[in-house]
Amino acid sequence: MITQRGFTVAFAGVLFLTSGFSFMNFYLTLLGVYLFVGLVVTLPLFAMTANLSGIEVDRRIDKTKVFSGDFLRVRVTIRNTSRRHFDFIEVWDQYPETWILAIGENFMASRIEPGSSIVFSYILQVRMRGRYYLGPTEVVMRDRLGLHYYKRVVKAKTEILVYPTWKDVRRLETIGKQRQLGLMFGAHKTKVVGMGTEFSGFREYVPGDPFRLIDWATTAKKGDIVVKQYEEEKNVQIICMVDTSGSMGNGYPESTKLEYGIRAALLLTYMGLERKDFVGVCIFSDLVHAYVRPSTRQNHMYEVLDALAMAEPSGWSDYETAVSHVTRLTKKRSLFFFLTDLEESPAPLLSAMKAVVANGHNAVVISPFGPWFEAPVGQFGPVEKVLSEAVSEELWERRGKISRALARFGIPVINVGPEDFLPTIIRQYNMAKQRGVALH
Repeated sequence: MITQRGFTVAFAGVLFLTSGFSFMNFYLTLLGVYLFVGLVVTLPLFAMTANLSGIEVDRRIDKTKVFSGDFLRVRVTIRNTSRRHFDFIEVWDQYPETWILAIGENFMASRIEPGSSIVFSYILQVRMRGRYYLGPTEVVMRDRLGLHYYKRVVKAKTEILVYPTWKDVRRLETIGKQRQLGLMFGAHKTKVVGMGTEFSGFREYVPGDPFRLIDWATTAKKGDIVVKQYEEEKNVQIICMVDTSGSMGNGYPESTKLEYGIRAALLLTYMGLERKDFVGVCIFSDLVHAYVRPSTRQNHMYEVLDALAMAEPSGWSDYETAVSHVTRLTKKRSLFFFLTDLEESPAPLLSAMKAVVANGHNAVVISPFGPWFEAPVGQFGPVEKVLSEAVSEELWERRGKISRALARFGIPVINVGPEDFLPTIIRQYNMAKQRGVALH
């Protein structure tokens, strides 16, 4: 193939030929013929020698599953297994456009001798949850004049699975050992008085209390028999229903309703597992794309991460199919967290909620309100502003009707925006712990 320099030479040849004929100038004509013929003659000669079969490329990465925002190191080795030398080759290792090249370069240009190898590496910052591919690797060979080149793809793609961001969990972990978590989200560890292992205080002795609970030192001081009280947490079973319909993909690329819903599901799963609760996750739209059953297994979090990483906005919200699938496989009483924007017809939603209640489960709907996730009204013109406000009012009124209908089943609907999505999830989880819903 002809390089940019080759096209310049060809253009110059045509220009000189045209000028030579126009001005009856022999030298301009001769120069044009020389440039044009020289380019044409060297092309088949280069094609006969262009052979990259002896070039091998090996790509190594330090991990194939990473969290959004983390860094990934890529190491590429080029080997010349043939008996010929290459004066000039370029190697380009492709990576997703949404990722950031943090350190180094993803290409190399050099001469390579027979039997030798060249290594280059670079570091990428991965962005956006989902499935991505590194590669392919392209090797480009050029002639000595830089007029022609030959390109060949010599390395297949490497699949990388990017998990949802872990920053919310990291923030929670920094204060997770404290009893009061309200510093960040207004959340707190919920304890109830019982036969646990954590001391909570004293109370008067009641006939029937075990003698081992009597605190004799305090009894001697007060003159009345007192016993020690201990705390224990209520365990609940939670099913996180993540709606991945097309409307959930609205919003800024990294701040869509779906992305916040996935972050909320991840945080809820982490909190539940930390506190010995059974947490399951269902990814659904018009199909049930994935269902991770409630569990406390050691690798349960990774199963949830795999399911959440693959979620993509598409289709419409089939609540009935999703609820039917989950309730058929879930026999224990559970608390359903629905993360959905409520932009589908309300009739199927009401039918699905009836099925949830009829099967003995509880539910709460955490609903991202579309206009709060999209461009601010101030960025629109007068006409767009009026239309946006009208749409917002219509959606809000429709949402109010759905809320009132679900309230008859004891199911609250909580409208959230980007700022209060995660705090609301944590608050509702702790309220469930306090009330003891979905006990198992």
